[in-house]
Amino acid sequence: MSRTRLLITFAAAALAVVLPAAVALAGPGAPPTGLLWDGDAAKGTGVFDALERAPGTITVASMAPFGPSFRYETWDNANGMKERCESRGTKGFSLDASKLGQTFYIGWRADLTPMPTTRGRWISFFQLHWAGAGPGGGPVTVRTLGDGQIHLQYVAPNGHLDKNIWSAPLPVGQWMSIVVGFKMTRDNSGFLQFWFNGRQQTFSNGSMTWNGPLFKGDHINVKWGVYRSGPNSGHAVEWVNHPRIGTTLASVMP
Repeated sequence: MSRTRLLITFAAAALAVVLPAAVALAGPGAPPTGLLWDGDAAKGTGVFDALERAPGTITVASMAPFGPSFRYETWDNANGMKERCESRGTKGFSLDASKLGQTFYIGWRADLTPMPTTRGRWISFFQLHWAGAGPGGGPVTVRTLGDGQIHLQYVAPNGHLDKNIWSAPLPVGQWMSIVVGFKMTRDNSGFLQFWFNGRQQTFSNGSMTWNGPLFKGDHINVKWGVYRSGPNSGHAVEWVNHPRIGTTLASVMP
């Protein structure tokens, strides 16, 4: 046997040994590379830091075609004030100041069934919400204004910029997928990127990237659910399926 054929034979044998071991190590159910937090509803609502139900219920139920999902339901407050039914925070992972300068991706599926709206009145379905920073909410909200549209809102730390930077027709009674990508900084080196139903979106500035500060206070709380102004009325339900946080788009893409 020639030297070249001998080397090829040895290489093939080594590969046959290494590949099965590598495949076995990864496994068909291994988490995707870059995954930091996995909000699998099969684990229950304990994957969140806290539940805010004023009024409302947050439960796990099966919703076709994706199976176990978080079900956020709210109804009219007797005092006519705004209603909040949201999960707050992601247990075991915090977007605090130690993460400054890093880029993260948050992905999930959502179904708004039912979701009554009142024209000119807001309903939030997702928030990146500053904590320990005083009033002001921000920096990111996925919401409607009762105008038949779903919007991505950006809020600057100084409060001087509060605007919808992306909009599309509001899907009610059907699943949608969303990914928010962001670099967490206190200055304009921070940025947002956004994927809707698997496609990266262009913002109102004509770019697929929106630059601006995205951090103040102690940390950012990640919040899903139905948070709405008082004049909205009726039972409202948001289904959220398999929310995840990661360092790569692939690790969280629904």
